[in-house]
Amino acid sequence: TSGKASSAAGLTAAVTRDTETGEYTIEAGALMLADNGVCCIDEFDKMDPKDQSAIHEAMEQQTISIAKAGIQATLNARTSILAAANPISGRYDKTKSLRSNVDISPPIMSRFDLFFVVVDECDPDVDRMLGKHILRQHRDRVHQALADADDVDGVPLVDYRAQQPAYSMDRLQTYVRFARTLTPVISEEAKAVLVEQYELLRAGDSLGANMSSYRITVRQLESLV
Repeated sequence: TSGKASSAAGLTAAVTRDTETGEYTIEAGALMLADNGVCCIDEFDKMDPKDQSAIHEAMEQQTISIAKAGIQATLNARTSILAAANPISGRYDKTKSLRSNVDISPPIMSRFDLFFVVVDECDPDVDRMLGKHILRQHRDRVHQALADADDVDGVPLVDYRAQQPAYSMDRLQTYVRFARTLTPVISEEAKAVLVEQYELLRAGDSLGANMSSYRITVRQLESLV
């Protein structure tokens, strides 16, 4: 879904009245429909603050509570949220911290476990290769057998192959299936490191020295785990 076009009810659940019977019913939102799956939200930074706050409970408790029109219910929303956001100024400023680059409230930010900063670096070689590849796709949508060709319109064959993914979809799916069979256990050494780092984060937070993130709570320790 897109955060720009999503409301709180559309993300969680809405209570509607049946026109025929007059009874109130619950309509599932995106998070409920994604139960036991992944809910992807684009343009996350452009969501209205009140709509963002609607997913607090789903991200924390994996449930959605409703108390409307005489209906009290707690519904499952056991979903992971994968969100994408743009920097405030349109381009990521490396001289500033993460929280200064994205317009997301502290409570929401603290509920995400991992942040990946994707920076659009200008590389003439990569840009040229990508441009030629896209133009070639438009010119010839049907992939011809390039194994016998040494050169396509002056572009070496190695440039075309450089655009191919490093791993096939089948290989990635096999990797994920194998990973799900593993049951990792935190060793005593790892536990000591996690506790030590959590103490350092808390100490920096209490001194006001930790400017790269928001207030450090037990939630950050669970994210580290």
